[in-house]
Amino acid sequence: MTRRLGTSAALIGLLAAALTTFSAPATAADPLFQAPVVGQCSPMTRAELDQPTYAGAPVDCAGAHTSLVIAVTTLPDGLTYDSPDLVDLALETCYPAQRKALGTNVLGARLTAYAIGWFGPSAEQQAAGARWLRCDLVLLGGTELTPLPGKLDVGKYPFKKSVSRCLAGRDFLVTTCSAKHTYRATAAIKIKANRYPKEKAWKRIGTDRCRNATTSRTYRFSWPSKVDWTVGDRALVCYTQTKK
Repeated sequence: MTRRLGTSAALIGLLAAALTTFSAPATAADPLFQAPVVGQCSPMTRAELDQPTYAGAPVDCAGAHTSLVIAVTTLPDGLTYDSPDLVDLALETCYPAQRKALGTNVLGARLTAYAIGWFGPSAEQQAAGARWLRCDLVLLGGTELTPLPGKLDVGKYPFKKSVSRCLAGRDFLVTTCSAKHTYRATAAIKIKANRYPKEKAWKRIGTDRCRNATTSRTYRFSWPSKVDWTVGDRALVCYTQTKK
């Protein structure tokens, strides 16, 4: 039996939450006003990951932390925080930074429980001229975030259970394979197509390609969203049912 998951969970954050746009002051302003710096760590929660802004104080990266700033960029002229093109900027900035931090490619990243969140400045920071966007790397653990390990480079596949992608619960939430789970990602397959496949086509592709990439009678698969596809994510992920 084949069952399909929702679209890629690799991107978390502002996909459904637009920021309020403010006009910059008439005087010269710093677009990086109060922006975080790459390498900054935070004790972010899963609930905070879903918000359009993050105002938590940074912590020492030598201690426990759940997020790491992996990229910071400024918005180009003409782009606002409520523009649909903001998503493209976020993905084009965050995905390469994620792959660099993990030392792997798109397919490798999809076989891990790592994800990215992206955030903009608060209303007050925007009013002061801030025009930045930050990318944070997190490790999903179902309804919570898992503390990040000291070494992010995942090496060669198969990856450690502590960072490998598995699914848990009735909602099939992404978690690490060291936690309780029911499905394990066993393959990430690059799909070649001239245009983004429709849902019916994705189901056919997933059924055909994941049948031989899984080792259980019941398996699942997920595919990238259309916006992920436009920035180069063509990975179909296949999940094998497990007993754990």
